[in-house]
Amino acid sequence: MKTIYTLALVFLVFYGAVAQQAEVVVFKHELRWTDETRFPNYLKVPAIRDSVFSETKQELMNYLEVNDVKLPGQIAYKITSGFGKLKVEMPPNNNGNASTIGIFSFITRATSGYAMFWNFTVIIQQNNKTILQKEVCHELEYFNVSGYTEAKRWMSAEKFQEIYNRMLHEALGVIPTTDEKIVLGKKEEEEEEARRLLYQEAQEKESRSLLTEPERNMLKLNGAWTSAGNFAAILLSPADTVFSFHFKEGWTWELAKPSFGSVLSSLFTEVTGFGIEYDQKVLYQKKGTMIFEDGQKFAIKLKWIEIATRTSLNDDVLSSRIMAPLVAEVYDEKEQVGYFLYTRLQESRSAVGIKDSVGNSGGNPDINNIGYDLVHHIEGSLLGKPIFAEYNEGRGIIKIKSGDEILGVMVVVNCNPVNRSAGNVSLSKNKRIMTSSGQNVVKPSLENEKYVEWYPVYFSANATNEAREICVETLVCLFFGIGNM
Repeated sequence: MKTIYTLALVFLVFYGAVAQQAEVVVFKHELRWTDETRFPNYLKVPAIRDSVFSETKQELMNYLEVNDVKLPGQIAYKITSGFGKLKVEMPPNNNGNASTIGIFSFITRATSGYAMFWNFTVIIQQNNKTILQKEVCHELEYFNVSGYTEAKRWMSAEKFQEIYNRMLHEALGVIPTTDEKIVLGKKEEEEEEARRLLYQEAQEKESRSLLTEPERNMLKLNGAWTSAGNFAAILLSPADTVFSFHFKEGWTWELAKPSFGSVLSSLFTEVTGFGIEYDQKVLYQKKGTMIFEDGQKFAIKLKWIEIATRTSLNDDVLSSRIMAPLVAEVYDEKEQVGYFLYTRLQESRSAVGIKDSVGNSGGNPDINNIGYDLVHHIEGSLLGKPIFAEYNEGRGIIKIKSGDEILGVMVVVNCNPVNRSAGNVSLSKNKRIMTSSGQNVVKPSLENEKYVEWYPVYFSANATNEAREICVETLVCLFFGIGNM
């Protein structure tokens, strides 16, 4: 009898151990009809991946009342460039006594329109029967239309982790399920980044006293300001109007002969690393005049130039190696007073914090790459001052410098509460339709706020009006480069 009891006890212990087995057999995260510029693959970041694994394991153990849950070695990841039905399928269970678990995560654009959703499903099967299949879905909404019209990064790694945990808890019934929109990004965060850049620049220059609180100005724009069409603009300080101007297509005087051809050639070589020879054969050009309220005028000529490159081994022309660059030439009524070269790069984001710049052709992304930021540069000279501006779309910040000095920082977020556009592109309230304004009147009005976009620009509190004017003129040339490539 004692032997029978012992065998029964061993059987029960063995059966209980088998019954307590649980394994995640599917664990995947996908992007569908969107990309890593907006939604980086933060699961490549070791700290985020480990935290996701830990939270998932603990919540599944609590739900199943088991002592352990086996996880896969990695989370499967895929980008699908198209619409289609989300595939939520469990593989056959070869161990009927074990609990098998599937976790399916999708960030996807709506089939119709531009809305973004995070779909999250958990499936748990025991003895080949499904005991839980719960889908949770939340719309991800960027706080500003610029998140839809530009390649902005919608969330930080920490925010990704926070939302993942929420979806998991809702799917397992830890917290109630809702259909609440999850709003991402904050204007305050982007403006704080602009202020931080000005503080940092001052702190790195021991020869200068620290800046006082950076002054927030507002640049208001109406018209075709991203495409070198007619537009009007005004820069407002907290106390007064700094200046206003309008841009008009065409010229009102005969321009002087260009005087910076050799300088532009050297600048192109310096920026791109390619030695070039060119005769400034213009493939295409646009021109216009910036007219300030005090009567000051600047003509701007945008030129797309054919470049012929030569190898160091022979004189063979490799005209296909470089895309035609955009050059901006700036003139007053007497002579050429400035020039800019516009270039565009992709900056990779690494799971280990390394940044690499690659060209439009793609480069060789490494296994640590979690996504890309689109970065726009212009570099040149204006009124005898060296000028450089950089716009990182992922961060939503434009930094304008002269030499080592930061002239200003623009936050590319339209702050006008009654205007739902960014760069003259509007998104309908239901996010189904995106339209571009077709207005191109000679001098658009700034009176009707419904059509005016507002952008914060930060300057040092002691910045002169001349410095602010150079900064805004540089921004205009950068806008034209971005909008015309």
